[in-house]
Amino acid sequence: MFGSHASATKLAAIWDGRYYLRIAEHGYPATMSHGSSVVAFFPLYPLVVRTVAPVLAHNFIAAGLAVSFATGAAACVAVGALVRDEAGEEAGVIAGWLMAFAPGAFFLSPAYAEGLAVALCAVALVMLGRRRWLVAGIVGALGTAASPLALPIIAAALWAAWRAPTRRAWVAPLLSCGGFAGYCIYLWAHTGTPLAWFDAERRGWDRHRITLWSPLHWMSTWSGVTVVETASMALAIGGLWAMARARVPGTWWVYTVVFLGSVVFDSALWMTPRFLLSAFPLVAGFAMIVRPERLRVVLAVSGAVMVLVCAAYTSPALVGFVFKP
Repeated sequence: MFGSHASATKLAAIWDGRYYLRIAEHGYPATMSHGSSVVAFFPLYPLVVRTVAPVLAHNFIAAGLAVSFATGAAACVAVGALVRDEAGEEAGVIAGWLMAFAPGAFFLSPAYAEGLAVALCAVALVMLGRRRWLVAGIVGALGTAASPLALPIIAAALWAAWRAPTRRAWVAPLLSCGGFAGYCIYLWAHTGTPLAWFDAERRGWDRHRITLWSPLHWMSTWSGVTVVETASMALAIGGLWAMARARVPGTWWVYTVVFLGSVVFDSALWMTPRFLLSAFPLVAGFAMIVRPERLRVVLAVSGAVMVLVCAAYTSPALVGFVFKP
C-alpha cells in the first residue's frame, strides 16, 4: 500500500490519524492558530492512546492501531447488541458482520475515533431502549467526548426523555452533554476562550457553515468526489428505507436524521463511506430486514467496496481526487 520502503504502520497516521497521534503524544496547544488546529479533535481517543502507549514501549503508532482495532471490534459488537434487543440474536449477529464489512469500515483500522464513538453511541442507544437513564447519560457523555460525530446522541436522549413517563429520564440528555461541555471548559482554561473548538472548526477546517443549498454543492462539478457522494447518498437513502421497513425505535431515527442533516447541510462536508459508518442505525436497519441466505453475497459485495475505499484513500494517484476523508 505504501511502497517497499514505507512501514505498513503508517496506516495509523493516515489523514486525520496524524492529528490524533500528535495530541496523544504532545497534548493540545495553549494558543489558537489560524491554520488547521488539532483543537478540533475531541480528547477521549487520544487519551486512551496515551494510556495504552506505555504498555507498547511508548510507541504511539502501535498504540493507535491497537486502540482502533479494539474499539472497532467493540463497535461491531455494540451495534450487534443494539439490533439484538430489537430483532433477536440472529439479526444482531448479522448487524455485527455488516458493520465489519461496511464500505466505511476501513476507518476502524487507522488512528481515528470512529470505532470508539460508534461503540459508545450504540451502547447509549441500547441503554435508552432499556430505560437505563443514568447509564445512558454516562455513556453518552463519553461519546460526546470522543468525537463531534457523536453529538446527535444528545438529540436521541432528548427524544427518549420527552417520550418517557418519568422525569428521571432527563438525566440522560443532561449527562450526555457533559463530554462536549467538559471539553469546552477545558479549552477555556487551556486557551482562554470557551469557543476554541468552534473557532478551530470554522477557521482551521471551514466547517459548520450550515446552509440549505449545501446538498447542491456536490453537483456543481462532476468529478470522482461527485461519484462517491452520489453513491453514498444512495446508500443512505437505502438505509433509511430499511429503517422504515424494520420499524426501528424513534431514538434511532432521531440520531440518524440529526447526524445526516449535520453532514448534508454542512457546506464543507461530503457524504462519504466514513460518515455512513458513523450513521450506524442505517446498517442496523438493513440487518433487520436482510435474509440470512443472502448475507454472504451482501458481505462479499460490501467487503469488495471496502477494499476499493481503502485503495482510494491510500493510492497517491487517487488521494485528493476520489473523495475527502
